[in-house]
Amino acid sequence: MASIEIFNSSRLAPAVGPFCTAVKANGFLFISGQVGIGSSGQLADSFEGEVRQIMENLLVILKENGLGYGNITAVTIYLKDMKKFGLLNQLYSPYFNASFPSRTCIAVADLPVNANVEMTVTAALIN
Repeated sequence: MASIEIFNSSRLAPAVGPFCTAVKANGFLFISGQVGIGSSGQLADSFEGEVRQIMENLLVILKENGLGYGNITAVTIYLKDMKKFGLLNQLYSPYFNASFPSRTCIAVADLPVNANVEMTVTAALIN
């Protein structure tokens, strides 16, 4: 049987629901959906700020687990406005040095804390 390890970051704002920061299982780190909330608990004041904060939050979680953006294998993005898709891509792509993970982007009616974007990530636990 595979071991499962629950991970909660002490460097991020507390979760806005009953979930952990991430779960380690079968050689992967499954990161719960991240919105653009900084350690202060406040949502960034712009779409661009939200995307940047999400990417910073992801890096915190990855680093706490000895990983980086290059370990990300899959990303699911939830957008409240698909008109922001191009801007999302401009903000998101520099984090990956052209080695992009698989990705799905879904339009949604609403997100927690009135966020405009949310991302969930799977990363490989290899260095």
